[in-house]
Amino acid sequence: MESELMSQMLAFVQVIFIDLVLAGDNAIVVGMAAASVPMAQRLRVIVWGTAAAVVLRIFFALVTTQLLQVIGLTLAGGLLLAFVA
Repeated sequence: MESELMSQMLAFVQVIFIDLVLAGDNAIVVGMAAASVPMAQRLRVIVWGTAAAVVLRIFFALVTTQLLQVIGLTLAGGLLLAFVA
């Protein structure tokens, strides 16, 4: 039981790390959204946009961790990726 928990935690940490590495595009989108609002509301847009991005990334990381446990789903994703490539 403890080994399974450690395995799941390791998978979760890996997904979070990869997610953070790829998070640069969120900063660009939040910056573009903030640039189009008046200066008085700009800080609010940046804070809420960043908070929403963080919450969504954590949620999707949790979902991804659970999906990686499905047998055969990684193989199916690899085959689809090979087809696209």
